[in-house]
Amino acid sequence: MIIDLDEIIDAIQGGSNRVEYYLNTRTGEIIMRDDSLPTRELNEIDDEIDKAYDSLILMPTSRDAGEVRMMRQFTWDLPDGQAKEALLAALNSGKGLYRRFKNVLQNYSLDKQWYEYEDDQYVAFARDWCEANEISFEEVPKIVYRHATKRDVDLLISLKKKELGIEDDSLDFELERYFNAQIRNGALYQIIAWWKNKVAATGAIAWVFTPPAPQLPDGRSGYLCNFWIEEELKNHGYEKEILERLIEEARRRKLPVIRSYGMSEELVSACGFEKEDDVFRTVLKLK
Repeated sequence: MIIDLDEIIDAIQGGSNRVEYYLNTRTGEIIMRDDSLPTRELNEIDDEIDKAYDSLILMPTSRDAGEVRMMRQFTWDLPDGQAKEALLAALNSGKGLYRRFKNVLQNYSLDKQWYEYEDDQYVAFARDWCEANEISFEEVPKIVYRHATKRDVDLLISLKKKELGIEDDSLDFELERYFNAQIRNGALYQIIAWWKNKVAATGAIAWVFTPPAPQLPDGRSGYLCNFWIEEELKNHGYEKEILERLIEEARRRKLPVIRSYGMSEELVSACGFEKEDDVFRTVLKLK
């Protein structure tokens, strides 16, 4: 039995005086018991706990993980200045310190830095807890996907430059003009995948307009572009996930044909593309 470490971390962060999580070491199932649930549901959960009692371990909570200690250590490690002073004041404010701490982080644009630090601390705590309890685990990166908007133009430019291997700003003006125009005209749908509060992968479908033809009554087709992924996340299926999401968006927008140039043959073939001369192409079944 191998458990996803992120599931362990989610349970640790969700535990409190009122909410308990139990890990079934035989099946890997995590059982949540929340005192605020209706009596009938609580009785059912208690029966489930009683039946599997010998295989259950009560999981630690964020207090056990030392969440306040993490906040203090993060603050102490900051350079001297207004941000550090404001965070120390928040931590010494008594009741409501969590809310005040998070507000100060946002005010000084330190929230992303904190979440990365916090994530690393919980990963280390969860690893140690699993090892101490002889629980086998695996670390599977979890990705959050969202589509790009006009606010992301600068980010899209930097990602395109990574894809092209360009470090100077020689193409910045043209790329900015391209992304602004495509997004403004609704002719580009780009997905950005985030992992540990940083961009991990991206990919897009652009609308191409040609003279109408029987197979393309309105002259529109799709063109896959702007694919890039962090080296450490390659071969985990995230590129395929982005491609499948783009195909679904093409269906939603009634694009009958999608073409791909220069992308991995294995990747596009797995999603139904077929080779046609030097291009991979798929014809979508539209409702």
